[in-house]
Amino acid sequence: MGRVYLQLEGSNWKEVEKSDFWIHDKLYARLKALEMIQSKGWDGVIIVDGKERSGKSILGIIMGWYLSKGKLGLPNFCRGIADASKKIAGLPDKSVLIVDEASTVFSSKDGMTDATKKLLKIMDVVGQKNLIFILCLPCIFDLTKTIAVRRSLFLCHVYPDKQYNRGQYAYWGEKTKKELYIYGKKNFDSYKQPRYEYNGEYMDFKPPFYQEYLDIVKKESLNEVLNDAMGKDSKRDIKLVEGEFYSVLKDKHNFKINDLIAIKGQSNDMIYERIRAFKAQNS
Repeated sequence: MGRVYLQLEGSNWKEVEKSDFWIHDKLYARLKALEMIQSKGWDGVIIVDGKERSGKSILGIIMGWYLSKGKLGLPNFCRGIADASKKIAGLPDKSVLIVDEASTVFSSKDGMTDATKKLLKIMDVVGQKNLIFILCLPCIFDLTKTIAVRRSLFLCHVYPDKQYNRGQYAYWGEKTKKELYIYGKKNFDSYKQPRYEYNGEYMDFKPPFYQEYLDIVKKESLNEVLNDAMGKDSKRDIKLVEGEFYSVLKDKHNFKINDLIAIKGQSNDMIYERIRAFKAQNS
């Protein structure tokens, strides 16, 4: 696995022997091709997927940092589909826009359908502004065929190694991604066929704004999920809303209890109480 070390000189990247920023050589070649496509007036859509907390946001940031020539910042992130339209309107042409995992990871099937319809409309605007759109989500098979197959250029699926270390990804290009989508939709979200074109590694990259990104983008995304749940039915008992919130995170997205404690600051016993109450009412 080759690494290409890069350093910014003015507004351009220069390949160097060693630096604190690098990209896997095959992904680097693909991103350079994407820059060429964008320079000719086209937009580009990239999909980065993987389990929660597997590192897909980091890989998305690495690609965004490169494509923006080190100008990536909080305005280049969406906390959800609704937020995307505002960001698109304010970003200069040929910018990078990252829709982080919180925009889709907590959606129900019905919610996903509505969000996908909105995303399709946003894609039309992306094309007019020649934006690079990096979509981070848990599973490509949650997307419609239009986005997953027709609109996107390639897929990077991140995964941990046997010791649960982050930093690995598998790559499918346009043709193999289409075949993967067809196979996976029929086989319980399987990534087995066709085999990835290559697998690579990526660094644990933290840009200058990373802590602010965690404090604002990530935390606000989680808060919006709970607020949206309350907004849909303000008469629901807050305990049941929180119970549903915790149940989805724990059962469908493999969050640990310590993760849930960190999100809301509630005790272990209180979280389990909320989950039991919600499940009892919906059993």
